[in-house]
Amino acid sequence: MGRKKLTSKEESFAKAYVLNKNEPIEGYRGSDYSQNLTPEDMSKQAQKLLNKPHINRRIEELQQKASAIAEKKFTISVEWRLRKLKDIVDAGLGFYVDAQGNQRKENLAAAKGSIDTMNTMLGTKEESEEILKPIPISVTDAS
Repeated sequence: MGRKKLTSKEESFAKAYVLNKNEPIEGYRGSDYSQNLTPEDMSKQAQKLLNKPHINRRIEELQQKASAIAEKKFTISVEWRLRKLKDIVDAGLGFYVDAQGNQRKENLAAAKGSIDTMNTMLGTKEESEEILKPIPISVTDAS
């Protein structure tokens, strides 16, 4: 049994419905159907369209495509952000020589902030994470 082909108006409704986050009235309003209806009538007409199996199949296809695109953009965005945060960590852990000729870390606060952000993004930092106990360090004046 062949698939019923959508009319151009049905296709426009399916696309508008998906673009408007599955809101029937907004889907109807955004389609090529008559706009001279009350919201109540638009809702009724939209429900009639949503009850047609061939329109529902098309909506499911469009939702799957939209989900795949959104997932790809999200993944790229997360990967890009993690790379940039790693660049900040690397730069923050770099060294510079101060005016007195001492070698110092570039920006430990930026590195720490970036690491904290990465942990949060990756879900590796829990609210109940135990706070590390301070390690006693003694400083001896070398002069």
